[in-house]
Amino acid sequence: MKFNLKYLLTASTLAAGVFSLDTVEEDYTVTVTKTRRVSSPCLQYQASKALPGNPEGLETGIQIVFVLEDPTNQRISNDPYNPGSQVNDPDYQGIQPDPLSGNKYITTTMCSNRACNVYTIRNDDPTYDPTYDPTYFATPSVKTAKTTSSTIFKATSTPSPTISKQTTLESITSTKSKPVASQTVVSESKPVTIDTSSITNPVTLSSSTSATYSNSTILITSVHPINSTTLITNTTTITSKLYTNSTTLTKTLVSEFSSLSTVSASTTVISSTSTTEASSSTTSTSSLSTASQPTSATCYSGDIFKVISTSDPKSLFPVQELPLAIPAGVSNEGVPIGTNKFYSNLFLGSQTDMVWTYPYGMYWSTTNYYGFGVQHTNISDRIFGSQNTNNVGVPSYYGNPTNVGELIFSATSFDENALYMGVSNMRSLSALVTLTSTQNDKQNYLDIPLVEGIGFVTGIYNGNLVAELDSMNGVESLVLETSAALSPNIIKYRATLFNGVQWLIYITLPQVDASFKLEVKDFYHLQANKNVNGLVIQIAVAPSVDTQDSYYDAAAGMYATTADVEGSVSCDSNAQYSIVYETSGISSSGKPIIFALPHHLESLTSAVTSQDTGITIASTTKGNMVGFLTNELIFAETIDTNIQFLPWSQTMTEKLQYTTSQLQLFAKAANDELAVNIPDTVENMDSNYFSGKVIDKYAYILLVVNDIIQDKEVTQDTLQAMKDAFATFISNKQYYPLMYDTRYGGVTSTSAQNGDTGADFGSAYYNDHHFHYGYFIHAAAIVGYVDKQLNGTWAEDNKEWVNALVRDVANPSEQDNYFPVSRMFDWYHGHSWAAGLFASGDGKNQESSSEDINFAYGMKLWGNVIGDHSMEARGGLMLSIMSRAFNLYFYYKSDNTVQPQSFLPNKVSGIFFENKVDYTTYFGTPDTHPEYVHGIHMLPITPASSLVRISSYVQEEWQDQVSTFVDNVKDGWAGILRLNQALFDPNSSYNFFASDSFTNDYLDNGQSRTWSLAFSAGVLNSS
Repeated sequence: MKFNLKYLLTASTLAAGVFSLDTVEEDYTVTVTKTRRVSSPCLQYQASKALPGNPEGLETGIQIVFVLEDPTNQRISNDPYNPGSQVNDPDYQGIQPDPLSGNKYITTTMCSNRACNVYTIRNDDPTYDPTYDPTYFATPSVKTAKTTSSTIFKATSTPSPTISKQTTLESITSTKSKPVASQTVVSESKPVTIDTSSITNPVTLSSSTSATYSNSTILITSVHPINSTTLITNTTTITSKLYTNSTTLTKTLVSEFSSLSTVSASTTVISSTSTTEASSSTTSTSSLSTASQPTSATCYSGDIFKVISTSDPKSLFPVQELPLAIPAGVSNEGVPIGTNKFYSNLFLGSQTDMVWTYPYGMYWSTTNYYGFGVQHTNISDRIFGSQNTNNVGVPSYYGNPTNVGELIFSATSFDENALYMGVSNMRSLSALVTLTSTQNDKQNYLDIPLVEGIGFVTGIYNGNLVAELDSMNGVESLVLETSAALSPNIIKYRATLFNGVQWLIYITLPQVDASFKLEVKDFYHLQANKNVNGLVIQIAVAPSVDTQDSYYDAAAGMYATTADVEGSVSCDSNAQYSIVYETSGISSSGKPIIFALPHHLESLTSAVTSQDTGITIASTTKGNMVGFLTNELIFAETIDTNIQFLPWSQTMTEKLQYTTSQLQLFAKAANDELAVNIPDTVENMDSNYFSGKVIDKYAYILLVVNDIIQDKEVTQDTLQAMKDAFATFISNKQYYPLMYDTRYGGVTSTSAQNGDTGADFGSAYYNDHHFHYGYFIHAAAIVGYVDKQLNGTWAEDNKEWVNALVRDVANPSEQDNYFPVSRMFDWYHGHSWAAGLFASGDGKNQESSSEDINFAYGMKLWGNVIGDHSMEARGGLMLSIMSRAFNLYFYYKSDNTVQPQSFLPNKVSGIFFENKVDYTTYFGTPDTHPEYVHGIHMLPITPASSLVRISSYVQEEWQDQVSTFVDNVKDGWAGILRLNQALFDPNSSYNFFASDSFTNDYLDNGQSRTWSLAFSAGVLNSS
């Protein structure tokens, strides 16, 4: 492994507190071949658990290896937080950690006799080859013993196939309205305009309302008493000026930790060339000195998921019921239903479309086999195809077969006329399926808890049901496996199917019963020999490495029933959040097995990575998942506080600044675009989506006039017009008024009350709420922000209305019982699902990643304006998480290792489903309009865009795709494509919008020339 000696010395001296970054001048490249082995389990535990507001896990971009190991080579207990204790079980065998292919995150410890430094490092070097890298997580030690196998059944013939290989996927029809429309305005002469001749000086501003700038040094001190020991944490954040090699490293200094023994120090490297500076607020040479200053000098530390409000939204919106009935058996006991969650197919349409908890897919099986089917993703069965694409020879879609029950939870009493499904306990990450032979049977039933990430699919049999497992593939052999590592009341089987896949079957009895067994009825049916009340059956695909069975053995008997998200932030930027699984049952390890997605692996803390089993299972559309023996996934993230109201990009290294001639051009554009009746222009839109885009367009112009051009009179005039425009919606007099839906629990459009479910882009049925409401929320943030500078109270006066939109999309707490928790954003998947109450054979989907970003950005700013710092931090955290998720799943650089390599030349996903990825849109295909499929993932371009649409990706997409068709685009998509260009080539972008030949035909009705000029010029001047 290679790294820069300057960085090596810099890291060492910083850790020692000797001298600054400027001390080391020369660059040398050296090769290190020796790996030092260190261990500090107590430190790991304290750093990750005792100070949740000061997470250890941040990022760098270098190649370095540290292996955590017990220094005494003692056998390790099952307690991951006390790995030094002895185990006396004679059957115990230590499990050596297996390499995790593609590991990109390392945690290490540097200690002296008085203090220890904990570092979590991410390797993001494009030349990194995991094949030759010995890096791996420390794995949990579990009880193992010799396994004895007894064959129960082995087929002597091959049955006729009952299923045929699926070769096609559900097609997409491009019939929806285009989200981009030409400019439509109600013209009006204005009494006041900007006098361009009065603009005689350049302007320099802060690009953020935060008290800190990029490349600043932040010192945070927290003191926590732990077992009579004081733990002091100092966190220094260093950010590189070069985006392509951006690095953030957090050093956690633990002092006066008397119980720690000295361990050998290890080398740590910082790959940043930037120097740190503490910046003061920049004073503009213009007269409006309050522009772009913080609304308040705060440093928020605390809960990220604080309730927004518990006020009744029925005081703001008329009360109606959505005309979509909830099927019999589906009940959430008065709690609002998650309309956009993974489980919604279970109460939509025929209720037989699949749902995916990842890594497994499941469905209600009501034909030929009766129960609840389970299947996994077999890469060899993937379906690739190409249609209506601009990329000849490249697949335009891929997906996976559906409704192929490899194993099906059933009971001997289930049949075509005796099978009822109930769905209950629907929460943000989980639901409970209940199957019965007779409707509403409260005694004899099969419960199947569905929770995102579960490593076992579990069925709990109650009453007199006799358990049955069916298989559409057929069972080739069934083997009983016994081991002293298993609890006496757990029976383990291995079923090999005729498709070659092996499944592990664990049966947990309430008490030991030597007479109980699983019998083979025929190729397709396995049955228990008797009923057992409280019987638990758990199934999982067998791992490819036999020794990894021990982790399933250690987790058997325990299962997740639901999961919650919780988290905190330290001083606005250092966040830690967790997915916490509630469990039932008992396992020998005391933990269930939970699978993590690729984007999770980049930010998991060492408390979880130490529990890596090395087991991987393919997901449908998000690469390989990794199993962990844990009941909690804990993540450390950095919230970028530079993202505020004004133009910003990760390429910027200087303060935001504009020349006099640029300001004059902005003023001319603003005068032209403000010569309209803003309230009437907004109200004339026939969709809340278009109204939101248009009102946000004028909000951006207001921001430029106020903060950049700094014209007081035009600011006041435009601000009043914006307030009047909002008044139409706050009084609910727009084209499609909103209502509070008491059936599902939400603020939604009335557009479907007459039966037209597709009107307003399907938003009545909860489609795209984050897209629609995100524009209004961002516009409200700007109006409130400017109004506050003028000593107004608009934000406070209208807070409940705006908050109702936020709550509908992103309610953070079950304390608010008017809305489901996190309707759109899936905290497990790291992004939102746009599809609402529409059944789909391929599950939930999202077409516009950028409008997902826009909602989180708008919510972040609105939280800032109203002083809800939990909301502000939550929006920032969502942006950080989306940056990871979208760059693995939606945006395809050439070095992407998650998506199929043959699919990468498309550069963008198109419509991303749970079960397939389709390079197209709902409103047009890329063979004739490639700008649609690329542009829908760009609009709108905001200060948050570059955090997610990273410069290197945007450049690749431009070179490989956009440059081949952009010159042919002459409508509103042209402006979207060209402003996106500013994220890597601001010079060309600015020249496009500043050109004398520019025409408004290039602008969508939600995009202004004023903002496009200000954004592209700001990035250009400051990069």
